[in-house]
Amino acid sequence: MVLGLVEQPSVRLLKHICRCYLRLSENKHAREALQTCIPNELRDNTFASELQDDSEKLTRKWLQQLLRNIGDIPPDNTS
Repeated sequence: MVLGLVEQPSVRLLKHICRCYLRLSENKHAREALQTCIPNELRDNTFASELQDDSEKLTRKWLQQLLRNIGDIPPDNTS
């Protein structure tokens, strides 16, 4: 499904996909699985241009939190 978004971007669908992966990443066992099987397109800024708009701030936040949860980016030290 994520690969289809690369060819035909849909911000609305991307938002739902990010939220689903984020919810999965809150579970220890699912998080371990996501570390190896989450699509690279979610890791490598493929969708950065689709998420530039201020209206997509929440989706950007979810994607960043997802990547933090699975260990792709370090946690914030500000909290």
